Amino acid sequence: MIDLHVHLGGAVPAAVLWEILCDGGLQTEFGSFDKLQDYLTVRFDEILSLDDFLGRYFHATELIQSSPHAASVAAYQAIAKAYRRSRIQGMELRYNPLKRIREGMHTLDSIIMATIQGLQRASLHYGVKTGILFSLDKGGTLEGNWSIVEEAMRFRGQGGLRGAYGIVGIDIAGPESLGREHDKDWLAHMAAMFDEARKVGLGLSWHVGETAHTGPEAMINVIETIRPDRIGHGIELRKAQGKQRDHLCGLLRERQICLEICPTVNLVTRSIQDLKEIADLIRLLDKEHIPFCLNTDNPYIVNTNLQREYDLIAEVLGDDAHLLDQAKSYADQASFLQERA
Repeated sequence: MIDLHVHLGGAVPAAVLWEILCDGGLQTEFGSFDKLQDYLTVRFDEILSLDDFLGRYFHATELIQSSPHAASVAAYQAIAKAYRRSRIQGMELRYNPLKRIREGMHTLDSIIMATIQGLQRASLHYGVKTGILFSLDKGGTLEGNWSIVEEAMRFRGQGGLRGAYGIVGIDIAGPESLGREHDKDWLAHMAAMFDEARKVGLGLSWHVGETAHTGPEAMINVIETIRPDRIGHGIELRKAQGKQRDHLCGLLRERQICLEICPTVNLVTRSIQDLKEIADLIRLLDKEHIPFCLNTDNPYIVNTNLQREYDLIAEVLGDDAHLLDQAKSYADQASFLQERA
């Protein structure tokens, strides 16, 4: 199994973050391990939306991971823990390097090299294929996002050690409530960035269709303007009807755009009400011959692992659980952990 959609900020156990915090001597509001663990424990009744989820946890995890040593340890431990829990064969970690330089205290180069080295060690120790996607920021400036793309292009191919591929792609994440995907001018600016990344062989993913703030219309806008290889989430497809559904399914099928589905986090953020919605979506994707795979998104924050995601969906699929064999095959095919032109 390969996990294609994992955020570094939510992939590291509280115990590891606490050790990083103590070793680095960073001043935070967390005076003990118990306080940090309690802060990072998801309470379903406190999370009412994706915005709640994004606004609660990541300023803390990104801050703790903001040094070369911390970034290296975090990247290594994300892979090591995932392998020990699910025997993964590969993982693509994504993060925003600008959010880990601690207001200029560290250089982008030092953070990027540290995460690459952490994944090299993990690939060497566990025989797992690894790679990094840089996440652009929907709420960030165009200048900042361009700098991330330029770094991804500059560092592409700097892995190359026993299955560690280094920087393999770019992504964009952030609150869907910003409505960026409905802004054609903004999308045109982003398309220019993604086109430059495509030219050097970087893979392209895009968070969209996770909530009603974007929906099927925004998915169509992204596909037609950005032309991504994969879409992060895309579960709003299930709400498309009539000609809109036919058009969206046709685009996904013809371009073989893989949907990176993350069931547990969608439950936590109230993007779905129950896992049957994911099962029904998978049946639709199978019927329409659209690639899809299961992923963990933020495994330690939402207390999951890749095997658990497959087990949960297999249970609700019932007699259709065999469709998940396709999901694993699609993940292999859609992975950026391979040589790209």
